[in-house]
Amino acid sequence: MKKLKMVMIMFCLVGLIMGLSMRAAQAENKAKMSKTKLMLVATDSSTVTLTIQGVPFATGAIANYITPPGNEPKSFANHIYVWQTTANQVPWAKTPAGNTAVNTDSSTSTQKVGFDFEQKGYIMGYAVAPTPQAVCATVFMPANKQTDPTAWEYSKLTMEVVYHGTNLVQVKYGGLAGYTPQTNKNWIGIWNGGTVPYSGQDPIKTVTISSDTPNGYAIIEDIKLLIGNTYSLGYFMVDLPSGRTSLAATASFSVGASR
Repeated sequence: MKKLKMVMIMFCLVGLIMGLSMRAAQAENKAKMSKTKLMLVATDSSTVTLTIQGVPFATGAIANYITPPGNEPKSFANHIYVWQTTANQVPWAKTPAGNTAVNTDSSTSTQKVGFDFEQKGYIMGYAVAPTPQAVCATVFMPANKQTDPTAWEYSKLTMEVVYHGTNLVQVKYGGLAGYTPQTNKNWIGIWNGGTVPYSGQDPIKTVTISSDTPNGYAIIEDIKLLIGNTYSLGYFMVDLPSGRTSLAATASFSVGASR
């Protein structure tokens, strides 16, 4: 009888120890789960870029442009503008000396840009809409340096995701010098998926740029980000609804779990 009682006591002790161990393990797992955070994984980005090929000539220059995939520059009335200037930034209040409509729907191409060339300084800008206020990429050629490509200066609008939580995204954008994004009603939208569509699917949320400083941060709030999903943001130069095709930069990211 005594041996039987001892065996029963031992079984009870073993069961108690196992139960306590299981509870401790569950508590530890729960604590780890509570510390799980969302991890930002940048996947892709695109910007508009503009370069000059060869050297300028009497009636203009040859421009090469690269725009986001899906852009149809001719259909969306993209233009290339030229200003005569001694400064390395667009003289936004000045009438351009040259205005050339992009003549193809290829998102990347090369074409002649017409203007009366002299031995003076020029800045050329690519616009994602038929207005100089939609210029988002430039190349500056200082006076008497038109045959020296190493002296040319390039600028473009950029955007990147710097933070996201479960219900918001913070975006950093960098525009061209002297540009006024709030006045020109620039905006940023976010879409579910790996690309920013030029039409069709509506954005999950949009936010307008609230400052006329060309560089800054924007926050898109009241959204729901899910682990395992990919999201894409687009920066646009013209107000909705016509501005849906004025895409100047994109940034995509995936949401992962990090401990």
